[in-house]
Order: sequence, then C-alpha cells, then structure tokens
Amino acid sequence: MDAANRDLIERTAQPRYPNGERKLARDPFMQATWVLLGAAALAQLILLLALDVMS
Repeated sequence: MDAANRDLIERTAQPRYPNGERKLARDPFMQATWVLLGAAALAQLILLLALDVMS
C-alpha cells in the first residue's frame, strides 16, 4: 500500500466506543441490513433445495 492510501485510512478511522467496539455495529440500520441479508441467503438456500427436490 502506498503512502497516500495509508494516510487516507488513518484519517478516516471508524468511530469506536471506549471498549474498542465500532459504533456502526450498534446502528439499527446496519443491524437491519445484516438481518435482511441473512434472510435473503436463507430464502435462496430454501428455494435451491426445493427446486432440487422437485426436479
């Protein structure tokens, strides 16, 4: 990684709680996004298995 990229990463550090946890981890929007992503993955797996059984 060159110096410009390193400087950018250092200047845009994510905000954290005193215990080191990222603040974005507790954001309701991000939590809902991960739930929807998990639900979509589970739905795809169920549909894949259903199509496999039906064929």
